[in-house]
Amino acid sequence: MAFATFFVSSYAQDRVVAPIRAYNYKTIPAPPGMAYIPGGSIVVKYGQSDSETSSVKKFSVSSFYIDKTEVTNKQYRDFINWVIDSVAIAAYIKDDRYFDHNSLDSSSRSIRWNKFKHHGRGIMSSKNSDIQSKIAPMFDHGQIRKELYSFAFTYLKRGKPGDSKDRFVTESINVYPDTKVWATDFPNSQTDELVAEYFTNPAYDDYPVVGVTWKQARAFAYWRSIHSHTKKSKYIRNFQLPDTLPSEAQWAYAAQGSQEAMEQYNADSTAVPRDKKNRLIANFKQDEGDYTEDGSSYTVPVTSYSPNAFGLYNMEGNVAEWVLDAYNESAWAFVHDQNPVLLYDADSTESNFMKSKVVRGGSWKDNARFLSPYIRDYESQDVPHSYIGFRCVMPAPEILGKRVETRRVRYDNKRSSKPDKPMVINTENNTGANTTNTNTNTNTNTGTKTNIEETNTK
Repeated sequence: MAFATFFVSSYAQDRVVAPIRAYNYKTIPAPPGMAYIPGGSIVVKYGQSDSETSSVKKFSVSSFYIDKTEVTNKQYRDFINWVIDSVAIAAYIKDDRYFDHNSLDSSSRSIRWNKFKHHGRGIMSSKNSDIQSKIAPMFDHGQIRKELYSFAFTYLKRGKPGDSKDRFVTESINVYPDTKVWATDFPNSQTDELVAEYFTNPAYDDYPVVGVTWKQARAFAYWRSIHSHTKKSKYIRNFQLPDTLPSEAQWAYAAQGSQEAMEQYNADSTAVPRDKKNRLIANFKQDEGDYTEDGSSYTVPVTSYSPNAFGLYNMEGNVAEWVLDAYNESAWAFVHDQNPVLLYDADSTESNFMKSKVVRGGSWKDNARFLSPYIRDYESQDVPHSYIGFRCVMPAPEILGKRVETRRVRYDNKRSSKPDKPMVINTENNTGANTTNTNTNTNTNTGTKTNIEETNTK
């Protein structure tokens, strides 16, 4: 009876709590275009002055995926083309055959995209005469009216100071980028070609999208969360992993390339990336009136130069990048030391200071100082520029390595009582004569070896 009880107890314990095994690979398969960033610690600098050291704080960051490149013109055009197709179907075509209705909610419906060739501008360039007549009001002098690019997305809006109530809100915004930013940013410079061609010409498909506000970048990430699940690897397809902008800590950690790369940066110096031949491998302003030594006068394609140790391109230069955090020089004093982020969604009526969001990485028009992962800048959330773009992140499962693996150790019973020896789980079946011995601390058969069962918590 005692043997049966021990056997059942051991069987149940083995099945309910299994030993931890290390993950056999160095990384987890990432969605297309993204890289896996293992968790670690990061020193983030929240002040803007190089000499300021009081605002430096160390944080831990959990594992995540991040885009290898900045979001491109082509990727953002896919987004706004989907938006305008949706507007055309829902507000102009209005044919019930093109919708799936929710059986539980008669007012809820979704578009049956398989009825359309919706890639690119399929619907808007349809040859169907009925569709053409219905969408005709959407055009003005042969061009789609820009005000129709309206997209509704849902997000958690943080309560204002003095109001701790957070709530989910759905907001509709115009997501068409401001193509005139090249002229407005540089009023006394010849930028006509960039204004006319940069976003729409296929020659610029692989260049980073610009002229996008902070909210437009968040809207793109929300859309991609919904419509990119079929492209995820089998390992993570069943996880609910949303795309979003990176937090400031995530961005800074990924920009440094690896844990070891932190040593080359400090608050008082700027590391200008160069190759073995001492050539510049980042897109930035070298000196007054000198933009071309790095190979380009403006932006460059997103896979230009060499990637960092994480496989990420242009984390330094090319275009600066929106991150999720609201800008505040004192944020280090009250954000959490695990996955920190300072969230605040300002209303359009609030001051520019309250609407300020962090911008990281430096751009093609910035000097080398802004290339350092320690340096931060900011801009109002509703102001687009020709030198600010973005990339997206996604949470990732943690990899369990050798450090947390359940150990197995055997040693002589005579030494088992020594406190400096770890006592660990042994789940192997013992078929010898001592199988029925339930005493885990001693063995009545002097001189024989025993297997001691206890979890190693050290």
